[in-house]
Amino acid sequence: MKKKSTVSFIIIALGLSVFACGTKNPLSSEIGAADKNTRSGSQNSGSYKVSLSTPQAVDDYVWTYTITKTGNAKDIGYFILDLGNPEEGGPTIKNIVSARVNGVDWTDRLKNTNGNTTCDIPASNFVKFEELGAAGQYVVELRLDTVYARVNTTGWVKSGTSCSALSLQGPGLRGYRLTASMQSDSTMPGKKYNEINTYMKTFGFDYSEHPNCSGGYGGHADGVHCDTELDPFFNKYVFRFNLHIDPVIDGDRCSSGTVDRQRNEMKSATNNTTWAKVQGNWDEWQLLEWKFKLPKGFQPTTSFCHIHQLKAQDGPNNGSPLITITPRASSSGGNKRIQIIHSVDGASTGKGTIVDNIPLADFEDEWVQVKEEVHYTHNGYYSCKIVRVRDGKVLVDFKDENIDMWRKGSSYMRNKYGIYRSLAGGRLDRVPVGQSPLLKNESLWLTDFNVYEKNPNPNPGQAHD
Repeated sequence: MKKKSTVSFIIIALGLSVFACGTKNPLSSEIGAADKNTRSGSQNSGSYKVSLSTPQAVDDYVWTYTITKTGNAKDIGYFILDLGNPEEGGPTIKNIVSARVNGVDWTDRLKNTNGNTTCDIPASNFVKFEELGAAGQYVVELRLDTVYARVNTTGWVKSGTSCSALSLQGPGLRGYRLTASMQSDSTMPGKKYNEINTYMKTFGFDYSEHPNCSGGYGGHADGVHCDTELDPFFNKYVFRFNLHIDPVIDGDRCSSGTVDRQRNEMKSATNNTTWAKVQGNWDEWQLLEWKFKLPKGFQPTTSFCHIHQLKAQDGPNNGSPLITITPRASSSGGNKRIQIIHSVDGASTGKGTIVDNIPLADFEDEWVQVKEEVHYTHNGYYSCKIVRVRDGKVLVDFKDENIDMWRKGSSYMRNKYGIYRSLAGGRLDRVPVGQSPLLKNESLWLTDFNVYEKNPNPNPGQAHD
């Protein structure tokens, strides 16, 4: 057998929690740091202390869970790991090449059925390590057939007659690697826009497109357009993006050329060298994950109001976005809905509105999880799945396997998040401005950004037609 090399790193911020088996909607955890060569950490879950390492070199795909008993915890009878949905890229037991427990070969003792146990496992695709025996610490190792990106999942530990569920991370997204990850933290509330920009840049994003400017039109240098606040649903800090009609009508970066619109957005860093791994480059696959929340009563108009964009950074065809997620309403303000729009700057390959009539009411005051998958070519791939976090309701589930996902002459595509909206008839260079009476101050909450890549372009700086 070919000998495989390994470069190890540890995942931080597992956010481990233990609760009675059968409890619905377990708390999930997110990675809260940029991708680095070394990650370390574990957290006391009450009876057990668990850490996870995932050495993923070019040809080595090992996942190791170290479970340490604390206090008077009993020996573990078995450990079960939910492997997720194979249709969404998760592995099955057939993708496990070998397994070990405390250095002993365990491959022949793996099961994908629960058997006669006291643990009620809701998952249908899992692996079970049986007969772990007596030990103070259990090092449970899986060697998979290829690289799988880290995703939130659930594990179960059987000790004595009780079964506990662990909210942790496991393998999913076959062939993808996590290349960037970001959320806010407790140090960020009250920070100015430039400090927020500095913070985001350490993770491969930036915050440079906002109304904190002077000169031109629509500037409000002292306004609070992005802040961090403690979210009661997740009990963690999240970003809040704000656009104003009052006390100042915010504009588009104090521009004198685009006086008919407002913009307050963050984006992947406009740097295709160091941060090529957060950009969409020619012929590579990218998966973007993030969460957002719209407030109750969020009011779009008939004009554009984008909360997410995939947009070419350069080239002759970078005027309009390639993909947008757009709230929309009728002229009366009713029929509020979510759209996804595809555009290729006048080319016949533009498909226009590809998702429509998703009720905005399903999003109001609700956190939703977005997952976009993109293959950046002219005969490309685009999918978008949006799930409401509170109850798991799927709000959007769209896929197109033959869609133009490139702009001729561009070198890369950015991913953008925030509020970018038309003044709907208004202009900042006239008095009165005359914006639509529907427009009001609005906010958008954002958190848990993850970027994954597959088949990365070895020359990402090169423009491609």
